[in-house]
Amino acid sequence: MSFSPYIGMRYLRARKSSAFLSTISIISVIGVAVGVCALVVVLAVIRGYEEDLRDKLIGSAAHGNLMKVTYGFTEYRETLDTMRKTPGVVAATPFVLREVMISSERNISGVLFKGVDLDTAASVTALPYRYEQGSLDYMRDPKRLLEDTKKRIADDIAAGKMEREFFTRTKRRWGEAELPPVAIGQELATFLNVGVGDEVNIVNPLGGGMGPTGPVPQNQYFRVAGIFHVGMFEYDMKFVYTPLSALQQFAEMGDDVTAIEFRVAPEDIYDTPFIGEAVVEALGGFPYKARDWMEMNRNLFSALRLQRAAMFVILTFITLVAAFGIASTLFMMVIEKEKEIAILKSMGASRRSIMAIFVLDGLTIGGIGTAIGLAAGVLLCALIPYLPFELDAEIYYMSGLSAKFDPLQIGATIVTAIAISFIATLYPSWRASRLNPVEGLREE
Repeated sequence: MSFSPYIGMRYLRARKSSAFLSTISIISVIGVAVGVCALVVVLAVIRGYEEDLRDKLIGSAAHGNLMKVTYGFTEYRETLDTMRKTPGVVAATPFVLREVMISSERNISGVLFKGVDLDTAASVTALPYRYEQGSLDYMRDPKRLLEDTKKRIADDIAAGKMEREFFTRTKRRWGEAELPPVAIGQELATFLNVGVGDEVNIVNPLGGGMGPTGPVPQNQYFRVAGIFHVGMFEYDMKFVYTPLSALQQFAEMGDDVTAIEFRVAPEDIYDTPFIGEAVVEALGGFPYKARDWMEMNRNLFSALRLQRAAMFVILTFITLVAAFGIASTLFMMVIEKEKEIAILKSMGASRRSIMAIFVLDGLTIGGIGTAIGLAAGVLLCALIPYLPFELDAEIYYMSGLSAKFDPLQIGATIVTAIAISFIATLYPSWRASRLNPVEGLREE
């Protein structure tokens, strides 16, 4: 058995008489390398995208929320006190959420209208506080917003940047009434063609009660106090924020809230489900229910995991194709070395030893290809941040790519490549071990 590695390596060495065989071996190595490289790069990119998306969600949005499954949540202040005393809860804040339409003179869009407590929301979620334009002061003081807007318009007219007649014709957009403030995302501001100080119309399709012909829409004008940028299209386009009291008044819901959202410490982020259960237990159970960030984004992360598994299976076929090259190489080697195999068997070499020669040859080809592919994959992943790849943020929630390695995925890739290479060696090596030495030496 000890001579098998020596003979196997000798068979793999390039010779003039076996140039074609050496070419096939090189092609097989390249095939395995391409398959492994593709697996490493694609899985690392998907992993990086998943982690970046998760970090954005965790860093910007609340980690969980608490709601009542029965109607009415007016005792939220007492509930907040209990939640803040629960171990693991760092901060909590109430909110109101409604699906509405928002319109300007240019466009109209469906959005999620969220009323937040300006004093406590910043400790739970960063979404409405990353202002590109405007400020939180405008959200707190609509009167100041109106005064600054008037001053800006007057300065623009004086500087000749705006015609007075144009301002008069469009006074609805720059009205002089003190209106409740809203903060909108950068994408939505672009879509509506509005800026800080402009007015937008919020329409609740079912908020006006029932009329003779059905539901009566309810509408109210608000003034844009800030434009925020999260970097995720879904948030920058679909969320509109206003002070809690403003939305409660608009929705005519008194002192009721939709739910309470909370935040946990970074080290407890994966314990959010258990912390939510502890909150519900501290409140006495029913009718309270907690949801964590993993549950709220379950569909998104499930789709990413499914995509990662599907890509692993699909890209493994590249290595499978390369396995046929390994098998072909070994078949050609068996045919070329038939007489040498016959001599070895006549000298007492066992079938197991002969089989080991070609198994080692196949594993060597697969191992070299795997090593080259792994090195190339790691190098490409290191270069990805510097390559000019741009993603459509509207579809992918972010504009760039990153690659992050998962040791388990790397290990699975290596094991899969070596296993496929090993399987590809079995039949050719078995054929070699079954060779009859008499037939192999017949022409000698």
